[in-house]
Amino acid sequence: MSEKGIEKQHSSTDITVAPTNASATTNPAKVSAVKTTVPPKKKKNVMQSLGNFIYNPRQKTVLGRSSLNWAKLALFYSIFFLCLGSFFVGLLYLFALFTDSNEPRYTNAESTMAVRTTATVVGLGFRPQPNVNDNLIRVTNDPEQQKQIASSLGLYRQIYLTQNNEAKTEVCSADNPSHELPLGVACEFDWSDIVKTEDHPCSARNLYGFKQEQPCVLVKLNKVYGWTPTAGHLPKEIINLQGINHDRVVTNPDVYITCEGSHPADKDILSDVVYYSMGDPNGSKSYGTIPNHFFPYRNALGHVQPFVLVQFKKLPLNRLVSVTCRAWAPHLEQETRTMRGLVNFLLHRTHNN
Repeated sequence: MSEKGIEKQHSSTDITVAPTNASATTNPAKVSAVKTTVPPKKKKNVMQSLGNFIYNPRQKTVLGRSSLNWAKLALFYSIFFLCLGSFFVGLLYLFALFTDSNEPRYTNAESTMAVRTTATVVGLGFRPQPNVNDNLIRVTNDPEQQKQIASSLGLYRQIYLTQNNEAKTEVCSADNPSHELPLGVACEFDWSDIVKTEDHPCSARNLYGFKQEQPCVLVKLNKVYGWTPTAGHLPKEIINLQGINHDRVVTNPDVYITCEGSHPADKDILSDVVYYSMGDPNGSKSYGTIPNHFFPYRNALGHVQPFVLVQFKKLPLNRLVSVTCRAWAPHLEQETRTMRGLVNFLLHRTHNN
């Protein structure tokens, strides 16, 4: 063995290998003693943040937008709503251009009034009606209450049953019916054609019958443009009331109004009813009549819808009476569920002590 080999052998035994992980030689106690400190977070001032949002003086913004941004936004929405409004006005103009202001496009059987039926739906109304949401008519001996109730019918008379001087009217008759009148001309008719004097039981001086506790209730047909009672057989109820035996076809039938109790007990009570109408202004105990020559309604200025005054003379005290009034004509439908061709109201007569 050479000297160089012996020296290499001794040198290899003197080498010590240092650990590669310096942290392994670190004292664990010293590591645990070292603690990292985190600075505390600053609490945000809510009011300050809100104020900066409303107006930021550093960035010069209002509600997060600069003045230039707000100007662009205002310009955009101004143009947008201007175009939208112009489009809406244009549609209204086209709608008005193709719509007749005097005559509806669809009438009678061609309109929605004939839904689920082949006939035109004709409704009835009544007055006085102090409360539009109530069908109760009070009859009392108190003069103040009598005036208050009668004022409802008086106001309706002044507004809807009086023809002013500006209205173009002509006398209607069987030889000069309403449908032959020029457009814009109405039949001459108002309250005084039925109640001719102040001595009439239904006059204003008698408080429309409430003064004698014999109220007069106005029953009318609702306005239906272009509707006229068509030719046909009269209803059996009217034939029996007229006392005729034939059942012939009537070419120009009138409209008849009758009122009776809604229930059997009410029918026994309503034994004395008088109808004042154009067919018999002096009074009839059978029915009221609206002549055929007053139809159709054509939206003429000053038109007064024909009506029938029904007077109830013998009303019992402290008894609620339900009354149903019906309109009769050929092909005029009546339906209790939808109140077609009829109207219902209540009468209640009381005395104040």
